[in-house]
Amino acid sequence: MKKIFIILTLLLLSISGLNAYSSKIKKVHAIGIFHENGKGENVQHLKETKDNYNGTCYSKIVIFGNMNKDKADVRIGNSTGVLTKSISIYNKQKIKIAQEQTFIHKKVTKGYLEVRINKKLYDSKVFVK
Repeated sequence: MKKIFIILTLLLLSISGLNAYSSKIKKVHAIGIFHENGKGENVQHLKETKDNYNGTCYSKIVIFGNMNKDKADVRIGNSTGVLTKSISIYNKQKIKIAQEQTFIHKKVTKGYLEVRINKKLYDSKVFVK
């Protein structure tokens, strides 16, 4: 009985480990929000922005892992961001490890900055005034 339990436990751990290894996207973080003039702030460790971003603004996110053809859905309240720029980030061995994306948001009032990929929520901790 103990042998069967040990075998089933090892099998279950190996299957869950393979599933975790095969996931494409590792982490996604919202890193900044900016006005049209380029003035902005780093939002990585904030719960609420210091400045008001009503009207048009830009947001930056970083996606660690492989996105393939998936698209990020970035929103501030009811305003959906439109991708304007994407930059690949490489390590010293010239292997792509992440992607930085910039989005433009129009008609922003206030709300949480939410980052979703394939309807999965990755980041929503910052409240934009």
